[in-house]
Amino acid sequence: MSQLARLLPLALAVFVLCTRAPSARADEKVPPAETEGASAKAAALKSQGDDAMQRLDYGAALALYDEAYALEKNPALLYNRGRALQALRRFPEALDALEAFEREAPPELRARVPKLAELVGEVRGKVSSLSLSANIAGARIVVGQRVIGTTPLSGPLRLNAGTVSLEVSADGYHPFKKRVELPAGGRVELSVELRSKSTSGVLEVSSPVAGAAVWVDGRRAGTVPVQSVLGAGTHEVVVRREGYEAATTTAVVRVGETSRLDVPLSAPPGITSRWWFWTGVGAVVLGGTALTIALLTERDPESGNIPPGQVSGPLVRF
Repeated sequence: MSQLARLLPLALAVFVLCTRAPSARADEKVPPAETEGASAKAAALKSQGDDAMQRLDYGAALALYDEAYALEKNPALLYNRGRALQALRRFPEALDALEAFEREAPPELRARVPKLAELVGEVRGKVSSLSLSANIAGARIVVGQRVIGTTPLSGPLRLNAGTVSLEVSADGYHPFKKRVELPAGGRVELSVELRSKSTSGVLEVSSPVAGAAVWVDGRRAGTVPVQSVLGAGTHEVVVRREGYEAATTTAVVRVGETSRLDVPLSAPPGITSRWWFWTGVGAVVLGGTALTIALLTERDPESGNIPPGQVSGPLVRF
């Protein structure tokens, strides 16, 4: 079925092995009856979660594991949560859970999980780290459709690797929007400047030519469609794309408003449409005409050299 289906037997094997794993909080002073009741309920929830995993209902499995872990901090559940999150392609959370399992599970439990380091490395390779700062505190950070925090962040964000849409916004300020490439297993650092709506406006540049790059006032703004927050006034916009003639124009930005500019690009003219081509061709044609005239001009017949005298013949003319 997919990589997830191939991983399932390994996950289920560990579910069975870990069912009776000791709780990480077994030494806490809790009344025996209460402990036994919580443990029994947690075990039942975990069993239901295992069944949901077998049905490939990963969302239900995760909810059951979370409920079980709230009752009993069994480190085996960290592994199970990690596998459910991995199946849901929530790789950063999966990595957090698997790393927690590595830290908290006793050695004998970790030993019962085959290729744990390989699994953690695989999931880590699908995660990227984003370090983001902004000039405004309390700005909302949205990746895709999810609000993932506010500025200032306490540390780097773990996100799924790949291209994502990022938005940073705050009341009274123009939002910062950008497509960000997050490298697998890598890190990106980004500093965001939010500008007040009372002193600036927004310029949106688009083009019918996909992939065209945009420069505003000599600075690269990104690839169309791109949005820039600028001071009020006139700004120079240059749009370029390989295989097309660059286009240069101006745009007027007004305070608190969004200006939109669509810039078409023209394919470069063919060689026969360039002035220097016809100048060169003219020179060649004129030169060829002069050569033809020179070659076709009559000349006096040459003297023969066959004795006893010269041999004359009719003159061939064109």
